[in-house]
Amino acid sequence: MKKLIIIFVLIPLLSIAQEVKKVEVIKSDTQIENLNKLLGQNEIKIDFLDFIIFPALTLGYEKNRNSSTAYGATMFINFDTDLGSEWNDKFAITPYYRFYFLESQDYGGYGVFAEIFTKFSSAKIENYSNLKRKSYTDISPGLAVGRKWINRKGFTFELMFGVGRNLLYDEDVNGMNTATIRSGVSIGKRF
Repeated sequence: MKKLIIIFVLIPLLSIAQEVKKVEVIKSDTQIENLNKLLGQNEIKIDFLDFIIFPALTLGYEKNRNSSTAYGATMFINFDTDLGSEWNDKFAITPYYRFYFLESQDYGGYGVFAEIFTKFSSAKIENYSNLKRKSYTDISPGLAVGRKWINRKGFTFELMFGVGRNLLYDEDVNGMNTATIRSGVSIGKRF
């Protein structure tokens, strides 16, 4: 009888001892914003896609407004002096405003994003109809989507693609396009 009582007492104790409770960490808006400030709200980045494909340099700056939005600008400089090259833009400044989705609550300003931008560019092309070189400037509003990753040290990696419409398109100029592409593979640092 004593053995039977011990078995009935020990079985419930063993089942209670093996119960594991799941603990969920709740992040408040204050915790998220504090982590965002700890990593830094400013970011400097360089686009390696332009550097590899063209002899060009794209530098960028981004400022996080909060954990879900940011604004910034990129500056593109094309070092290719050949006017017959595939890329006409010689210089461009592109301000943008971003909306971060999905994982933005962890580190702030990272995850999947959508952005609206306006590209201000100057280019020089050879006009084949009258064999003259023509310089022009253009304004191109557009949309882009991308993904940004960030590590705990504040280094970022970003992939992005978007399209815009050239507002000052002139069909008499050969080589001038109606659309512009915004793409990039960037590495940056938050501070």
